[in-house]
Amino acid sequence: MMRSLRTASLAVAVLASGCYKNTIQTGAQPGATSDHKAQFYVYGLIGESNFNLDQICPSGVAKIEESAEFVDGLLGCLTCSIYTPITVKITCASGSAWNLTPDELSGRTLVTTSASEDETTTDEGA
Repeated sequence: MMRSLRTASLAVAVLASGCYKNTIQTGAQPGATSDHKAQFYVYGLIGESNFNLDQICPSGVAKIEESAEFVDGLLGCLTCSIYTPITVKITCASGSAWNLTPDELSGRTLVTTSASEDETTTDEGA
């Protein structure tokens, strides 16, 4: 009796830890991928994760995937959901990114790419 109760409890705990995945795609051509952990506590209610995307992907972001993988769910289960990590996979864009800097005095926009030092100015709204 006690053994079947333990087995049932373990099965419920594993099934309740569930996996999910959210994906945001920008349409840019994918390049290098890096994995990061977001730290949350108390059923995921406490905590905040900020990633400096300009530092991680200087050429822009192609895709961001946020998921609760099996190991994340297992850690949450083992700590009774006091600690609930989330895996964040960031895929950088290949190529160069455009940086737009408005110049309010001249009414122009300064356009630069991260791959080159060339600067081009364009009229915007003038």
